[in-house]
Amino acid sequence: MLDDLGRLFAWLTASLAGPASGLYGEFDLRPGDRDPAPGQPARYGGVDRPEQTGTTHVRDLHRDLRELGFLLAPPDATAFTAVTWRAVMEFQRYASLSDAATEREPSSATLLDAVTADTGLLHVGAASAFPAEGPFRVRVEEEIVEVTAVEVTAVEVTDAAVTDVNATDVRTGGAWGPGAGLGVTRGVEGTAAAAHARGAEVELIRWSDRLVPVHAPFYERYADPITGVVNAWTRFVLRRWKERRRRCPVVVEAWELRDGQPDRLHPIPGSGGRAGNVWGAREITSTAPRLYVRDLTRTWERPSRPPVVPDHPELDVTGDYRVLGDYAGPRAWPEFGHTWRPEGEMLPEHLLPSREPGGPGPALGRLVEEGDRAVLGTYKVVRAVSEVEAIGYFDCLNAYDRAFVSLGPCHWTAGLATGPSPESAVEEGELWGFVAYLKATNRYAFAQAFGRFGVDVATEWGGNGADLFDRGQRKYTGRPTVPREGGGAYELGRVEEFDLFRDWHWFYRVQMAGRTVDGFRRAMWDMARLRIRDVGETPWDGPAGPPTWTVPGPDGPRPARIKDVITSERGTAIVHRWHIRAPANMVSAGPATEPPATRRIGRAGPVLRAAFEAAAQEDPGLFAGPPTAWGDAAEQALVAQLRARGGASVEYVHEWPRQVSASRGFTLPYELLPDHGGGRRLDPARDSFLLDTTGLPPEP
Repeated sequence: MLDDLGRLFAWLTASLAGPASGLYGEFDLRPGDRDPAPGQPARYGGVDRPEQTGTTHVRDLHRDLRELGFLLAPPDATAFTAVTWRAVMEFQRYASLSDAATEREPSSATLLDAVTADTGLLHVGAASAFPAEGPFRVRVEEEIVEVTAVEVTAVEVTDAAVTDVNATDVRTGGAWGPGAGLGVTRGVEGTAAAAHARGAEVELIRWSDRLVPVHAPFYERYADPITGVVNAWTRFVLRRWKERRRRCPVVVEAWELRDGQPDRLHPIPGSGGRAGNVWGAREITSTAPRLYVRDLTRTWERPSRPPVVPDHPELDVTGDYRVLGDYAGPRAWPEFGHTWRPEGEMLPEHLLPSREPGGPGPALGRLVEEGDRAVLGTYKVVRAVSEVEAIGYFDCLNAYDRAFVSLGPCHWTAGLATGPSPESAVEEGELWGFVAYLKATNRYAFAQAFGRFGVDVATEWGGNGADLFDRGQRKYTGRPTVPREGGGAYELGRVEEFDLFRDWHWFYRVQMAGRTVDGFRRAMWDMARLRIRDVGETPWDGPAGPPTWTVPGPDGPRPARIKDVITSERGTAIVHRWHIRAPANMVSAGPATEPPATRRIGRAGPVLRAAFEAAAQEDPGLFAGPPTAWGDAAEQALVAQLRARGGASVEYVHEWPRQVSASRGFTLPYELLPDHGGGRRLDPARDSFLLDTTGLPPEP
């Protein structure tokens, strides 16, 4: 109690007089800073400081971050790099939460009795060095031991040789203190059971087993913007973490599998055989382990569900590591057990608007019973394409290619890297168009998924997303920002900055948002429908010349649009999928000979036009008159031409749901879908697609 009052008083003093920590010379360390070296003066706070000789502030920062569990920080580095910047931001993020973790004290215990190779019970001092119950694994000299049971006992210690076990709990001279009897399985993880002398150290090998969750009162949290600069409040809170043995409360672990289940921890390269907290996308370079997270916080409002791993209910499955050319990073696919089932599946209950506050959306059976063609047909189109893009799951993510991270039913990307080097530029990404829409329509969901972690968008949505809208390709793109020290926002634009979205901790955050943040998931329904709407409303022809066809409109005849040419559920789904993969194939700007004022206005793209021209050449009679006069045969001919050009992903959509793999674990009751004469599939009939536009913002 007195300690808490003292910390509260220190916080109040810091709030009034300014925080002081005594760390790093009280400099605001930032990117570009460095410790002094031969021929190179120290640079602290963004200023060269030749008077600072023999100082090690940047190296000390790296060591402190690693001590606290932020292993993203490079060991003993003397320059503040982009990786340091990311590590500091991660500390600021976790230090702002209401939950933290503390490391067990002491961090190891000592054998109180010698053991032989067949001993099944170990007597150790300092019961507080271990979890209250098994199973967990420890190292005794060179042997790995699995602890199956823990019994706290009173032990008498008289041998001065073991006084270092726990000076506060176990006393010498015949005094009694708490120890533990550990029931064990000997010689696991490829080691052999061996004899050990009294006094041998017994140490937990799993970093997360050394941690205990604790509440972080407001006066111990970091409350300033997450800038990656080691400002005064960062130093103040970091010092408190060091004093109180605080540690990063979220631990990413790599596990080697046996029979598809986690069996043993995979050591991080360069860690001396220990398994700690995985951060960087390339820290685990083997594709064999599966990554899991042990989250000691209450950051995510979890549904009641069975554990992913019954033997390890504390673990959340995350994904594995994959390489694609010059790029590499995390991947989460349902075929490999990386997703929550069915909570992560894009069922209408999770995707469509709820019918009552806090409730689920309508199930597929209810959609079929209600007979609303627009809602059911739109869901079928979105779902069919999502099974190609996101394999039908909110928590199916890619972070191993040049797009950094992709998610959602259209797998919106964070941005495409123009090259693999750290300084390469990154293009705008559709993910930030979605995040801008989320922020405009559901501030709470935005805060849960991105805002509280210090990531924002450079361009706001406004009323209709016009400032984000690429008229030439009919998509919404933008950039992410992080707060700038001193005010304002810093717009990310280089590979070394975007790499933060590949890190395993960011991957886990976005994945958990897809699993647990209701508003985040339901906003995806709107964004997917906006894409279908905007592509469908694209004129078939550019504005520079006369239209190929005119069709009736509410205000009289108007030029035909894509939605007038392709009108079936099946055709719309193919166009939707193709526009996600290659927007310029379906919608493109005009030729260079066209005036700039009209060139940027999108019209039907070259692949879409080629499909029509091939179908019309093959059977001109099917396409006599305007599109409103065409029949089912014309629609099927158009779809056949798209199918012939489209490859495997278009074939999947065309045949949906005939090619659904059992390994994906889908629970959508496909058998309830309407039968349109060719099975329970997307309707191939002309004019069968009606878009549900309920609640969508106006066109940009």
